[in-house]
Amino acid sequence: MNKGYNYLDRLQSGRYFSEQHDQNVSAGAETPPAFYLEKEQKLADQVSLRVAERTMLGKRVKKLRRQGIIPANVYGLRQSSQALQVDLYTLERFLAKHHATRVITLEGASNGGSPLNALVRRVARSPRNGKILHVDFLRISMSEPITVRVPLVLKGDAPAVTVEGGVLLHLVDSVEIESLPGDLPEALEADVSVLKNMDDTLHLRDVPVPPKVKLLSDPDEPVAKVVAPRAVLAEAEKEAEKEAEKEAEAPAASEEATS
Repeated sequence: MNKGYNYLDRLQSGRYFSEQHDQNVSAGAETPPAFYLEKEQKLADQVSLRVAERTMLGKRVKKLRRQGIIPANVYGLRQSSQALQVDLYTLERFLAKHHATRVITLEGASNGGSPLNALVRRVARSPRNGKILHVDFLRISMSEPITVRVPLVLKGDAPAVTVEGGVLLHLVDSVEIESLPGDLPEALEADVSVLKNMDDTLHLRDVPVPPKVKLLSDPDEPVAKVVAPRAVLAEAEKEAEKEAEKEAEAPAASEEATS
């Protein structure tokens, strides 16, 4: 499966963070300031996230992290990257609640007096403990199409599984699409109820795509397949080999966040 989709990097439930925050407060930790709290914008069906401009750069961001503040950057639209910072507790709650294709208004980021709309582009985490180290936002224009990856989820019951006793393989977990930011779907759904026999396969061309969305991934790519239980291991090994080949051909990854 594709593991490179950073947008789908989900956190633990918001309840955990709420309980953890309560413990921190009980221990004397400072509650995040009110201006960091995210606000819903009901009319535009968007959300806003309070950020602040960042002056600490390079290795000095370690001090920010110790204070519960995460360094961030926003870039895109042929403009220079802007250094920002966001409260860790607020960011964790935000990511747990909102999908990665949700358009965000970054409050506190300078944008010539206009609202700064963005998407979460990448969340960098520590390989040791999974804690957030850095977040990148992509600056967007609501009138310009953008290219993103969205989740591909399976729905329904496959008769080849429920009746024949096969095993359903989810071969693709995200696909690349293009659309205006306001038309981005949270996910695409593949109906596996059409898989009635062993070795039946669902391809990306079989997945419904909203009318204002353009599919960029290969439509002939298989996304789901039902196999006999004994074939599961062989199929998993084949997919792992394909992923290894993709990673070997992919361009160099973007610069890692400062540890």
